[in-house]
Amino acid sequence: MVSTPVRRGGRRWAPVVARNRTDVILVGLDAVVLVLIAVLANGDEGTRGRLIGIAGVVVTLVALDMAGLYRARLTLSALDDLPRLAGWSVITSGVLFTVARPGVHITRAAVYAGLVFLALFAVRLMYFAFARHRRRTSSKYRMPTAVLGGGLVAVELIESTRSRPELGLDIVLAVSDDPMPELSGAGVPIEGNIAEIRSKVKAHGISTLLVAFSSTPDSRLVAPLRECDELDCEIFIVPRLFEFVSLTGDMDRIHTIPLVRMRRDALRTWYWKVKRVFDVTVVSISLILLSPVLATVAAAVYLSDPSAPIIFRQQRIGRGGRLFDVLKFRSMRPVPEQASDHEWQPSAEDRIGTLGRFIRKTSLDELPQLWNVLRGDMSIVGPRPERPHFVEQFEHSIPAYRDRHRVEVGLTGWAAIHGLRGDTSITDRALYDNFYIENWSVWLDIKIIIRTLGAVLRGTGS
Repeated sequence: MVSTPVRRGGRRWAPVVARNRTDVILVGLDAVVLVLIAVLANGDEGTRGRLIGIAGVVVTLVALDMAGLYRARLTLSALDDLPRLAGWSVITSGVLFTVARPGVHITRAAVYAGLVFLALFAVRLMYFAFARHRRRTSSKYRMPTAVLGGGLVAVELIESTRSRPELGLDIVLAVSDDPMPELSGAGVPIEGNIAEIRSKVKAHGISTLLVAFSSTPDSRLVAPLRECDELDCEIFIVPRLFEFVSLTGDMDRIHTIPLVRMRRDALRTWYWKVKRVFDVTVVSISLILLSPVLATVAAAVYLSDPSAPIIFRQQRIGRGGRLFDVLKFRSMRPVPEQASDHEWQPSAEDRIGTLGRFIRKTSLDELPQLWNVLRGDMSIVGPRPERPHFVEQFEHSIPAYRDRHRVEVGLTGWAAIHGLRGDTSITDRALYDNFYIENWSVWLDIKIIIRTLGAVLRGTGS
């Protein structure tokens, strides 16, 4: 949770929280308590029992993290956490205790699970009280915050954070292209040019960004906010008609104003980092298992035209606009590189033979891209890569197209499994690819892989 403090004007600001915004102090306290309980409960089971107990501690911590119970928050309340904490801690610890001790009486497992819950709840009661007190009494534990918007809601956010320092926010900047007079009288510096919000966040050392209502159309805020994806800045959005919005576990609030937290799991969570490990593991195994298929297809491609290369290479755009050579088995008659790079859809009659149609229909031509994944050019799941010539065209005509390059491109993706390949709507592709990024989860990747395998087996492509 803690890194180098940001200094502005001689004032020591609150330490910046880690990119995934995990409250590591709370994680540490829970770990200590769970280890103590595990050691006491398994003291009569010897070394094996203690090791199983420690493994159970790790599993419980991971489960609580995935349930969002370690996410750093503005409003700290142990009672708000109680329902989720009870469900996840009791079920996880109870099941693990039963598995570790086959034949144990259910009453003993229930007592153990109840003890775990009560201990974790007590930790939160004490830790949250301490954290609120620390925020109230010392400005160095409040995060530098900016509010984006120039209306009355922005003013209310400023006033509420001032009257409630226990929220841990210190609004030091308002960004609005058309501020109302009330905002000018709120005593916070105002800057214009909302489109440059990323540079403002970096320049002012902003840790939290509150997006309120503005005269700027919401559609113009999407790209600037997406540019902040990799910054150590938490983004909260005040929903439209917020008076009718009910709080959920993933939301926060300032006074009575609900805040929707931008998830941004892609690039920001520890399980996103596991995605690369998963890619390398799966691709390595696949290359070994599919080596006979790769050799057979390579031989068939060579025999179809010995004068042409077996592997087709073409420049594509990857994450962040990086160029790389995508690899495919050659399925078409070679043409000059300039024509290949600028031809949107080749004529099947002129360039694609019987073998080419077969390996394209079955997606066998894509198998060499497993090497692209192993090399780090691509991921198994992500937006499909495109040629530089067309990327340049699409980025000028479709604003959201640039945003799809925030993550690694993939062998298959959310747009691809919905039929958005070849001569289909580029606007729809951008929408689907950005939907994937905003809603990324481990399960979403698994669903895409399963549906891709089904499409390949049916011979309809991914």
